[in-house]
Amino acid sequence: MRYHVSMLVAPLGSGSAGNAYYFESDGTSILVDCGFGPRETARRLEQIGRELGALQAIVLTHEHYDHIRGADAIARKLQIPIYLSRGTLNASNIDPTGTPTILFDNNSTFRVGELNVHACRTIHDAADPSCFVIEARDGTRVGIASDLGYVDDTVLRHLRGCDGLLFESNHDLDMLRMGTYPWSLKRRIMSRVGHLSNDDSMLAVQRMMGPELSTLCMIHLSQKNNHESIVRDMAARLLARTGVQLELGIASQFEPTGVFEVARRRAPRPMIPPRFTQMQLFSV
Repeated sequence: MRYHVSMLVAPLGSGSAGNAYYFESDGTSILVDCGFGPRETARRLEQIGRELGALQAIVLTHEHYDHIRGADAIARKLQIPIYLSRGTLNASNIDPTGTPTILFDNNSTFRVGELNVHACRTIHDAADPSCFVIEARDGTRVGIASDLGYVDDTVLRHLRGCDGLLFESNHDLDMLRMGTYPWSLKRRIMSRVGHLSNDDSMLAVQRMMGPELSTLCMIHLSQKNNHESIVRDMAARLLARTGVQLELGIASQFEPTGVFEVARRRAPRPMIPPRFTQMQLFSV
């Protein structure tokens, strides 16, 4: 059976040196997070056959530097809005008087072009962090969750039923414990407001996998405390154990991982109409 491709998703780079994820559907193209400057973002977009100038918005998960470094400069350059929570705006260095910004509330939905963005609050050491489900006009849904210290039931419910999922698998516990980081940093990473270990990530993924899921990409791997081969092996064993067949990817830090073509496997299920909320902060 062939499926109509209704969303293109491309991790441009993922990890502590910078994060950016490209989403495109029905003529709408956005970045979730923007951790690279304009020139580097443009270069990585060109590698997947896209142009910086075609972006219509930037959506931010939280205010940490590796997720917002290039957002302000690119938004000003292109005169496109940055969507972010009020807590993220207040904790960032983004100046809403010079940069187009639109606020959203966590646990609500806002619209960017032809995309619905469903936001859900996550647990991390940030002011008001978010994970998202990006939904296309035909109901195709791709979830993205990075920088999670703990996956609570709210996040699990939010990300279930997706056709594609980008999900953090940050560190191998043994590598982290035996590594060179100071103990204070190790404690922060392993805490409920830090990052997900590979083991915790796989347990969460198993609870979120459903018959709709056709694409899974593990993101935000630590460069010092993890390795692609470890995550790929763990994910492959999870899929073999559960009998799930899907496209598996591991996001790279220093180059785009490629373009995932995501389509629905099943007809959209009836949904309760979302609560839409957003507020414009006008530039002056």
